[in-house]
Amino acid sequence: MASPQVIFMGATPGAEEGVIASINEHFPGVPVYGGTAADDALAGEWKVMSADAVSSTGVSLVGVGSSVKFGASMLGPYTETEKKVIATKTEGRRVFEIDGKPATDFVLEWLGDDVKEAYDNGGLILPQTAQKPIGIKKPSGEIVTNHLAALGAEEKYVDFFAPIPEGAELLIMDSGDGPSTGYADALANAYDTAKSQGSLAGGPPTAGMIVYCGGMAIAVGDKLDEGLTSDAFASKVGDLPVLGMTCFGEQAYLEGQKENVQRNLSVGMILFG
Repeated sequence: MASPQVIFMGATPGAEEGVIASINEHFPGVPVYGGTAADDALAGEWKVMSADAVSSTGVSLVGVGSSVKFGASMLGPYTETEKKVIATKTEGRRVFEIDGKPATDFVLEWLGDDVKEAYDNGGLILPQTAQKPIGIKKPSGEIVTNHLAALGAEEKYVDFFAPIPEGAELLIMDSGDGPSTGYADALANAYDTAKSQGSLAGGPPTAGMIVYCGGMAIAVGDKLDEGLTSDAFASKVGDLPVLGMTCFGEQAYLEGQKENVQRNLSVGMILFG
């Protein structure tokens, strides 16, 4: 498929930026969507599957040809708060300093006792930050949401599930009533946005796929089913066949920025017609 209209990718945690860069090189201008393989306990037990193989380090690419109608969305259903900081020293996904001070000191000041053990000893803080995304606003105004994943104890760095550019302004986001409703409104908005996009552009979809961040699934807990069966979402989907996946990272094309990005704590809809 020399000229796909879009590529859906699957990769493992940490590999996503490299995969996106390679796709951009070989298929310039082609939008990319996808979801990162996950496991139950961040134990490296994730797998990527294709029609031919299963791999714990693999990459799966699905090209969508011109004969298939396609629409997609990937939303960060959050609002900005007044709290903003600067990532003053970073390397890839690791942030060493925020506002010129050790990064973990900022996190402790922000989240308090909820992260005190990880601050002292290092470790994951995914549940504590699943409802508190950190956003980076692109020049287009589009906000890419990021999940703060772990603290580095004595070295006082913090790790994210997406790259943080040095000098980036970090926006503290608010999830509102999303977790308590299973992000029902976000699912409905993701469907509407996908239906209006791409070659589908308002036409009737014949099948769909939900990309739902694993961190958001942590945040909603047992409310996940309520979001999927809510009137806001179910009334739009009707009897459309839909599959779903929870991911440790999401990939999406920013329409305004014209850029494929790695992001977190997002929910999206992929529609085929």
